[in-house]
Amino acid sequence: MKRLIIKLSAFTLVMLLLTGTMATAFAEEQTLTVNDAGTLKVGDKVKFTLNLSETKEDIIGFEMRLFYDNEYLQYQKNSLKADKFDTLYFNQDIVGKIPMNWTDIGNPASFATKGEFFSCDFVVQKPGETKISYFITELYGDDMTYLKSYKFTYDLSVNDKKIVSDAVLPITDDQETLQTRQSTFINYVDGMGEENTPNKDNHESVVGKQPSTIQVIETQVVEATRYEAVNNGGSNGNNIVLIVVVIALVVVAGVTAAVVLFRKKGQKNDNPEE
Repeated sequence: MKRLIIKLSAFTLVMLLLTGTMATAFAEEQTLTVNDAGTLKVGDKVKFTLNLSETKEDIIGFEMRLFYDNEYLQYQKNSLKADKFDTLYFNQDIVGKIPMNWTDIGNPASFATKGEFFSCDFVVQKPGETKISYFITELYGDDMTYLKSYKFTYDLSVNDKKIVSDAVLPITDDQETLQTRQSTFINYVDGMGEENTPNKDNHESVVGKQPSTIQVIETQVVEATRYEAVNNGGSNGNNIVLIVVVIALVVVAGVTAAVVLFRKKGQKNDNPEE
């Protein structure tokens, strides 16, 4: 009888260990790892926050794109907040990326100390591994040249509890962006500027191809027609004005080119030898 009890106890212990192992394995299968840093569960509502600090001058304008994989993370529409930028324009209708830009000469934004650049919410769709990344095209201050001192970091929070704090956000490998959105601003892998980085001897950058003026105009027209305002800005009126201005610039450029061609043709016709 004693042996039977011992055997039953051993069997029960083994089953409990197996059950615990299987439960742990199942739980791991239902988790999503973001940027090799944060572990989330399917169904979690996660808040992504991009932070900026260590700037030596106030910002009066920027243009950037945030990237995510909609298969794993579903962006929650109208969740994007940017308290320091009253007239931020962004497009939240493009699956997988959120382009945004802001310019306000009269109300520069200071990030000398750490501040929230913007935040937005996602819901975890499926387990696995994914990443959130970004690419900055412009970031400039009063002198209209790109900032050389800055530090970008990001946080991930679930139910107001941070699971990732002050981590470095990856630079995108999106080829369309690298081929068409490169400007004078340089994106560095450590998220810091060339003047304040501790990695001056080995400051790794991600530099795309600088596009032609025509490519830039075409891309801006496509994205500008889909931009929306944030922070209760007048989106419809501002969007219409922006669209009209861009189209007008393109039309003026075309008319100017046509006038130059006609003048050259006229000069040839006035030449007796022609």
